[in-house]
Amino acid sequence: MPNSKALHRPLSVKKTLALVALLFSGCYSQWLYAEPRVIEEVIVTANKKAESAQDVPLSISVVSADFINDAGMSDVGEITRYIPNVSFDASLALYTSITIRGFGTPPLGVGFEPSIGLVIDDVPYGRSTFAQDAVFDIDRLEVLRGPQGTLFGKNTLGGVLNFHTKNPTTEPEGFIKYSRSEDVEADRFEGAISGPLIGDRLLGRLAFRYNDADTLEYNSTRDEQQTQKDTAIRLKLQALLSDSLTVNFSGLYAESLTKGYTQSLFIASDRSLRVFREYDPRTEADAFDQNTSTDSPTYSDREVNAGSLSIIWRPETLLGINAPELTAIASWSEVLIPYALDVDYSPVPLVAFNQPPKGNPYTAKSIELRMNGGLDAPFDWGNGLDFVVGVFAQESTNDVFQDIDVSLNGLLAFARAGAIVQNIQLPIDPLLITPGLTLPDLIPGAIERERYISATQSTTQSFAVFSQFNWILTDRLTATAGIRYGEDESEGASYSRVAEGNSISGGSLNQRNFNDPNLRNKETNVSPKLAINYELLPDVNVYANAAKGFKAGGFDPAPLNDDHLTYKGEETLTYEAGMKSRLLGGALVLNMAVFSSDVDNLQIRTFSGVTLTTFNAPKSSSRGAEMDFFWLPPLDGLSLAGSLAYLEAKYDDFKEGPPLFTSTQDPTQDLSGKPLPYAPRWSGSLSPSFNFPILGSPDVLGSIRLNVSYTGERYQDSDIDINTLQEEITRIDAGLGVRSADDSWSVNLQARNLTKEQDSLLILDQPLIPGNYTKTPYPDQTTYQLDFKLGF
Repeated sequence: MPNSKALHRPLSVKKTLALVALLFSGCYSQWLYAEPRVIEEVIVTANKKAESAQDVPLSISVVSADFINDAGMSDVGEITRYIPNVSFDASLALYTSITIRGFGTPPLGVGFEPSIGLVIDDVPYGRSTFAQDAVFDIDRLEVLRGPQGTLFGKNTLGGVLNFHTKNPTTEPEGFIKYSRSEDVEADRFEGAISGPLIGDRLLGRLAFRYNDADTLEYNSTRDEQQTQKDTAIRLKLQALLSDSLTVNFSGLYAESLTKGYTQSLFIASDRSLRVFREYDPRTEADAFDQNTSTDSPTYSDREVNAGSLSIIWRPETLLGINAPELTAIASWSEVLIPYALDVDYSPVPLVAFNQPPKGNPYTAKSIELRMNGGLDAPFDWGNGLDFVVGVFAQESTNDVFQDIDVSLNGLLAFARAGAIVQNIQLPIDPLLITPGLTLPDLIPGAIERERYISATQSTTQSFAVFSQFNWILTDRLTATAGIRYGEDESEGASYSRVAEGNSISGGSLNQRNFNDPNLRNKETNVSPKLAINYELLPDVNVYANAAKGFKAGGFDPAPLNDDHLTYKGEETLTYEAGMKSRLLGGALVLNMAVFSSDVDNLQIRTFSGVTLTTFNAPKSSSRGAEMDFFWLPPLDGLSLAGSLAYLEAKYDDFKEGPPLFTSTQDPTQDLSGKPLPYAPRWSGSLSPSFNFPILGSPDVLGSIRLNVSYTGERYQDSDIDINTLQEEITRIDAGLGVRSADDSWSVNLQARNLTKEQDSLLILDQPLIPGNYTKTPYPDQTTYQLDFKLGF
């Protein structure tokens, strides 16, 4: 394959600014608008009820369907580029993670409970991988930053992603959309049909997506192109049984099939490369050459089944409550994640993870009962009181199984390449004294491979009662108090089984036989919240809040030894103050917040160079500020959105943190004072767009869009190794579009990464070889996408 890096000449800053000026300067005088335009009010459900985002005393970002569709986005990671202090990683289905304000689910945490809550259409989901199932036929995404334990429960330590997909409509409608991408070649279909099924009493909506992609990554060892296929279908029904009683049903099926793995060598010694090239001459330590060199089958599949039923009753009167609303939601979800991985990231046939027989299933059943309403002001102080109270119960099961094959001949080759084998590292490759000679397979097939298995099975039962009250003290002042009491009880079993006989590779993998069938964990938690919201000026609110968040402890998923079978629960206390405003006659929405969070026992999942291990960092903290804005300037058709975030997230006390992987094999290192991984100091975005009539016709509109995102440098492994530091990037995406004024059709062209930035998701040590590293890169060339959409 040709070296594509020679073709990647990023746009200079001067040329980029000139392009922006050219796009927006020429038409200013022609479409100058005489009076301010007004931004529509944004409605959110952050407090389990519909209300204006400006009235909610916490930091919220809302991404609309228009922004997502106009930019041709179909991935949560693309969307979160434009949300301050938020990141999303879905390099593989089994390693999906979300981070808010520096806290999140570890990216290597298969089987882990998330640290960021995920809610889709008012239903909580217990794994981050479900987030991808919300990004089709989407209505909006609400990102709630800071702990949301009071109303959303455990696992919301950093915040909540609250997705809303489109509901059935009273009038028949639908759309079909086709997208074609080049360089990263993909064909994508999305569509929906909606309308009444039985008069105006039963409404339905059926939505689907299909994606078939050949990515740029090619495996030269296996002569194999990496591919991905993705299918999903969602059915929503709404039965209006009476003027006060509504029943909603939602069912989802999704499947993705991914062949290959973009994690490839990033740093490698000459010694290692010499050995690896004996197996594949095209092996390179270049994560951006669109070539991997791994010998074993590698895939990461995913199958989702989910359903929910909600009943909403809005009686005219109930126990003296104003506008009462009772909601009952029952849900069930299951995700299977079968996979096979070549985890030595080399062409040497060394270590392979075989497909688990059950697909590592996770299932959850939950029910929530809650009541919203209003009451007269206590003691006649103020203008009233609105509230939400409820109970929540869930049972979840988790099964993580690892089946590992190790080749002893491959282990000998890795020893020549500089690996630590049985705590010994050869100072040189013995075959260097005889150039051109390769080592044959010395160990016969009957005893050449050793097999290892490990597993963890668990069942967790959760129960909680919660309440929140908003006391409207005056027309301008509201005080909020909430509290949640929760219990989590888990039972489980873990075991590890090393190859029979005198294992040669078990010591190198730090694996030992053990069997613990009686794992137990029970925790209780109280998550309070206090907030105050004050209208300082008309359309300018200031607020302050304090809240606690909680994530339960658990059992290490499929550990290779019994050194760390359990990990502790984590807790956070966060203080936040901010301002929300609508300025310039409603033409500018500007929101700002500052925050301070302290976390006890932050859960860290790290790869030590030999095995994955779970740690608790005793003390961690996150301090920072964020702002976002949306502005309609006095130029008809022009809009400008942007965000800026500052974050200082660090380990405050972590004296026994995960060690750097070196030949000395230190057991721990002191990470106190070091930054948290996946937490850039600065990040921001700027998204101008311009809509204009084509040839003076009001029926056909053109659009020009620019999306600029900046992400500062950040570490991409929990051991804060300098070699895992991802440099800062400034990515520019652009788009051109033509559509009808009534949105019945549209054509959009997207160009992504015009600056040809080299960004990545994850950087890890290469197993067993100190000083070698692997990386999961984003495509570093400009890619193009053409979208056609037809509405009916």
